[in-house]
Amino acid sequence: MALLDVNLRSSAAIGRMSAFTAIVPEGKEGPFPVLYLLHGLSDDNTAWTRRTSIERYVEGLPLIVVMPNGQRSWYVDAVGKRNENYETYIATELVGFVDRTFHTIPEARGRAIAGLSMGGYGSLLLAVKHPDIFSVAHSFSGAVNMAAQNPDRDSDWYRELALVFGPEIAGTSIS
Repeated sequence: MALLDVNLRSSAAIGRMSAFTAIVPEGKEGPFPVLYLLHGLSDDNTAWTRRTSIERYVEGLPLIVVMPNGQRSWYVDAVGKRNENYETYIATELVGFVDRTFHTIPEARGRAIAGLSMGGYGSLLLAVKHPDIFSVAHSFSGAVNMAAQNPDRDSDWYRELALVFGPEIAGTSIS
């Protein structure tokens, strides 16, 4: 098994360099299914390798694990931020790069997506909106009901969410 830190030069969807961490089987013939594993709000693409035993869990499995850096994006195409199109980045650019670079099963049946908290929201959203890309989704303690938070419109939290989801946060729930 190889642990890779990958830095991509540019992304049209997010307007800057991007990074992901990947676990890739060694000494096995592909093609391999891919698990896209999304981090939570306060983390980055290294969280799964730093805070879990993901390497030990997948050792010996014929599986590629891709852990992208989603910033604080909620893995959506942001309404109020230019070049913050993380849904497009993950579903189109990243999946395309991974399929071109590694020996994957380049079909929805060969892709799963899962995430923690904000990443749980993103994994469900991406799977529901892109069933042609992902065939399986899982949410670990997903933050799936943003509308119920009803943050104070004068708070920094509301301003951050409004830049991502728009001024009416209602309707951002996955339920």
